[in-house]
Amino acid sequence: MRNLLPLLQMLLVATILIWDVALTARIVQVRALPRAFVAITAIAGFLLLPSLVIHLATTSSITGRAVTQVDWLWPFTLCLFAIQALYAAVRRLVNPFIGFFISAYDLLIATDGVLRSVASTGQVMPTPALIFLAATTGAFSVALSSSTVIGSPFFVLVPMIAPAFPALRRTTATFRLFLALAAGAWVVLFISQLTQADQAVSSYRIHDPNVEKLQERPEGDFDIGLKILPDLTGAPAPVAIRNDLQLADTLGVSVVSIVLVPETMDRQALDSLAHTLDLLRRDSTELIITMGYPRSIFSFSGRTFNDTRRLETIERVVRRLHPDVLLPAEDPYDSGTRAAGPRAPQYWESFLTRASAVAKRADRKVKIGVSASAYDRRDSTLYAWAAARGSPVDVVGFTLFPSRTGVRTLDAATHAADRWMREANSTKDHWIFAAGGFPEAHGEGSQERALWAALAWGTSRPQIKGMIVSEAGDYGTITGLRAPDGHLRRATFAVMTAMRGLRETQPVAPTLRVQQ
Repeated sequence: MRNLLPLLQMLLVATILIWDVALTARIVQVRALPRAFVAITAIAGFLLLPSLVIHLATTSSITGRAVTQVDWLWPFTLCLFAIQALYAAVRRLVNPFIGFFISAYDLLIATDGVLRSVASTGQVMPTPALIFLAATTGAFSVALSSSTVIGSPFFVLVPMIAPAFPALRRTTATFRLFLALAAGAWVVLFISQLTQADQAVSSYRIHDPNVEKLQERPEGDFDIGLKILPDLTGAPAPVAIRNDLQLADTLGVSVVSIVLVPETMDRQALDSLAHTLDLLRRDSTELIITMGYPRSIFSFSGRTFNDTRRLETIERVVRRLHPDVLLPAEDPYDSGTRAAGPRAPQYWESFLTRASAVAKRADRKVKIGVSASAYDRRDSTLYAWAAARGSPVDVVGFTLFPSRTGVRTLDAATHAADRWMREANSTKDHWIFAAGGFPEAHGEGSQERALWAALAWGTSRPQIKGMIVSEAGDYGTITGLRAPDGHLRRATFAVMTAMRGLRETQPVAPTLRVQQ
C-alpha cells in the first residue's frame, strides 16, 4: 500500500490541475462576478501549467540554468491563487466552509513557495522560515510514508481555485466538499509537524564548524572525495560533465565517485563515460563506482533489480573503467531494499561474493566495498560479515545523512557505527561512501553542518580513510553543492576549509640543498 501513496498523490495533483483549468474557464464567463476577481482568476489559471513546468525545470542542475531568469513565476502564481481564494472567501463569493479551507490551503502553499524560492538562491533564512519549510517537508514525508521525499523536487502541492459560483449538480457539490476536506487535512497535517520541525532545525546547532574541530591526520590518510554526475542510466549529459568536473577541479579532490545503473548501461554509454573520466584519471584521481538502481517516482519493491544483468555489467564496467573501489550494490538496506525488495543478509552476502569474483576476474586490483545506511539489525549483520577477515569485501563503509527529524538521525548512525567497529575490531579500511544534507528542506546552513558533522566524526576515527561528499549538483534530489542556478552553496566552502585544514597538518618533505 505504501508504494501506491506517491501514485495517489500524483493523481490528486492531476485532479486539482484539471479542476483549476476547468473552473477558470467557467468563472471568466460569469458576468455577475467582480471584474478584479475575474482578472485575478484568469491570470492565475493561465499561468498555472507553464509556471509548474518551469518550477520543476529549475530544480535540476541540468535544466535549471536555462530557465533561472523566470523561476519567480511559480511563487508569483501561487500568490495569485491565494489572493483569489481569500477574495472569494472574504466577499462570500463561495460557500464559507469551502472558502475557509481552500484559502487557508492556498495561503500555506503560497508561503511555502515563496520561502523555497528565496532559499534556492542561497539567502540566509530566519529560523521561523526554516521551521515552516521543515514542517512542509515533514508533512509530505508523513503523508507519503517515505523518507526520500525530503530531498525530492517532484512532490509539489498545486493550488486550488475557489469556486465562486453555485454548484449546478449534487456530484459537483460533493466533489467541492472533498477538495475542501483534502485542503483542510493538509493544513492540519502541516500544523501537527511544527513542533517536530522546530526540533529538526534546532538539532543542527551542535555541529557548528566554528566550534567543532576536525581531527588532524598528519599521515595524510584521510581523503575527501566528491560524487559527480547524476545516477547514470546512459551517457552523461554534457552540462553535468562540464559543471561537475569544474567543481571537482575547484575543490581539488583526489577521489571521485560515480553511480551507475547497470540494468540500463550499454557499451556505448560506458565508452562515453570512460572518455569523460580520462581527464580525471590522468591526474591520479581515484575512482569509486557504485552500482545503483533505476529511479522511479512510483517505486514497486523488487521490480527494478536484476542480479543477473548486474553481474554481467560488473565485468564490463571493471574492464572498461578500472575503478579503484567498486560497490556492487548501493546501500543494500535502503535504496537496495526499495529496488530488490526485503532480502535477508545472506542474500546480499551471496551477491557480493559473486560480484567480487566477477570483478576481480576482470581486474584483480579492484577493491570491493559495501556501505551500511539503515543501521538496523540486518545492516549490522551484513557489516559484521563484510568486516570480518576472509570475506570478499575489501572496504567497509557508511552512508551518513540527516532526515526530516534533523541531524539526530546522522548522530544516531555514527553511534551505531562506532559500536559496530568496536565489536568487529576489523583491520580493513573504512570509508564514508556518501554524506550530505538537504539545503532546501532545512536550509543551506543545515547541509553545511551535516557535512561537517560527518567530517568531524570520520577524521576522529583512524579506521576511516575518507569521505565522499554527495553530491556535486542537484540531480533528482536537492542535495548538491552547486545549486541549479549556478551558485555554490555554503557547504562547498566548508568542504574547502576542511580539505585545506587536513593538508596543512601533513608534514612537508625536507628538500636537499646542494652547496656550490
